Amino acid sequence: MKKIIYCLIAVLLLWGCEDFLDIDPLTDKTSANFPQTADDAEQMMAGIYTLMNNLQSQVDRSPFFIWEVASDEKLGGGGMNDIQAQSYETFQFSDNEMLLNSWSVLYQGIHRANFAIENMPLLGDEIVSPEKKAQFTGEAMFLRAWYYYQLNSVFNEVPLKITTENVNLPAASVDEIYGQIASDLKNAIEMLPNVPYNQTQQGRITKWAAQALMARVFLFYTGFYNKNEITLPEGGSVSKQNVISWLEDCYTNSGHYLVGDFHELWPYTNSLSIGDYGYIQDYMAETGKSLTYASDNGARNPESVFVLQFSNFAGWGIDRGYSNTYQLFYALRGLQNLENTYPFAGGWGQGNSVPASLVDQWKEDEPNDVRLWASVMDIEKEVVPLGYQRGQWDFVLESNYWGKKYNGVTARGSDGNLKNDYGVIMYGTSDNNQLSHTDDLVYIRFADVLLMLSELKEDATYMNEVRARAELPPVTYSLENIQKERQHELAFEGTRWNDMRRWGDSYAKTALESQVGVAVYNFGAADTHTALHPDGYSARYDATKGFFPIPQSQIDLSEGMLEQNEGYSQSGEGLYRGWQN
Repeated sequence: MKKIIYCLIAVLLLWGCEDFLDIDPLTDKTSANFPQTADDAEQMMAGIYTLMNNLQSQVDRSPFFIWEVASDEKLGGGGMNDIQAQSYETFQFSDNEMLLNSWSVLYQGIHRANFAIENMPLLGDEIVSPEKKAQFTGEAMFLRAWYYYQLNSVFNEVPLKITTENVNLPAASVDEIYGQIASDLKNAIEMLPNVPYNQTQQGRITKWAAQALMARVFLFYTGFYNKNEITLPEGGSVSKQNVISWLEDCYTNSGHYLVGDFHELWPYTNSLSIGDYGYIQDYMAETGKSLTYASDNGARNPESVFVLQFSNFAGWGIDRGYSNTYQLFYALRGLQNLENTYPFAGGWGQGNSVPASLVDQWKEDEPNDVRLWASVMDIEKEVVPLGYQRGQWDFVLESNYWGKKYNGVTARGSDGNLKNDYGVIMYGTSDNNQLSHTDDLVYIRFADVLLMLSELKEDATYMNEVRARAELPPVTYSLENIQKERQHELAFEGTRWNDMRRWGDSYAKTALESQVGVAVYNFGAADTHTALHPDGYSARYDATKGFFPIPQSQIDLSEGMLEQNEGYSQSGEGLYRGWQN
């Protein structure tokens, strides 16, 4: 059966907070009587992890979704009224509270992490061992850092709250925010068990994940904000050499490794669907390979360093986030007959249209790269012959290309009928197009660790390991080569947006402008794409630097301590007025 992941254990709402940054309902467990036992400590940690899943209550307003659509890898497609996805295309907002859910959930997670960090030392060693308390504290610090990284990447400067004290705070500087993020990650690296990943409990944060996230944070902060190191609030700093040493440790000692074939990372190679998927059957026949999904039947993917996991217990309440609703939103639009899209499921069709500019450039850069069609579905070749119909449900910004990595994948049951997801058969999930998807959402893969190590060391060795897996020849190190390699290897995995930004305004704007003029279908009719704001991509990027507006309710509650981000105003600057209005 599907692995039951740690972060979905039991208690969902454990304690409350009354300041303006978070509204987290109280239950019978309060700070006066919790935690007291080893089970309490486990539940306290589960409450922090659970917020990663709770972000999915509104997938189209989550940081990961924003990172995808705001980049040059995806168009903000969907129905003409799916204005959130369209807003991200050119850094606009659909309403003043568009991103309130992300703001609130992330601050809830931070509050829960603060609570755990403050209360873990109060538990006696006879209740929770010193080693376990150190591990739990390291996990809480990692998650606090991860939540702040997401807040910063969407909103820029935000209040830095690292205690449970009920206090109103102004926005902190980016130096303060990244200093705290780096401090938390450094502590996590030092506190978490120094054992290979496969000796840790699946679903928990590891030392190796902390090292990898430190590298991602360092690259973005030093690149986007033009810094050389991260100054720590307790004194000292995190330097490039520090980060290189941590990544080298991860490379040598984590036990993580690249899976044998790139296709095996993605659920369309699962054992129930692979036999009937023409593209994969042709690939295996051509190469003589036999492929196995790295996570098949609940197996632990050796390449997964930091992921968001799911379970087969999703429902319609707060447990909605237990299923991978990204796979629902990214699935082909219209809930057409599953035979028309096999092996891919149907869904909302938002934010997964791939502009032809990306495909064309990829073919020019690496004409023999198997990762292109492993990552991108050619609609015309793969599903139109099966009967797929364009223009479903007033579909706009529909491309001829579609992302494969996080699409739901179907399988045929013993009755001969297709199920909404192969997990219905393999794991016993509900056969419901909204609740059945359970594949991991991967935030950091080991391939990313290798590419970050190459970039930091300016050494092509690690990059060429990644290329060798794709059966591509080695290349020399250059910034241009690492930029292309990151895009090709990590396409549609949420990394591209912040990569574009950290490589400079010119790089980001050139990438964004590449989407102008690409072929699309609007309501099923052939058309060409133009930026969804009259000022265009570059002007909006200059105005906003790719950040989005702070929810107005939070500015109001701050009593003058928070100001709206540049490029947005109550007078209507940056307001998206709807499809072609």
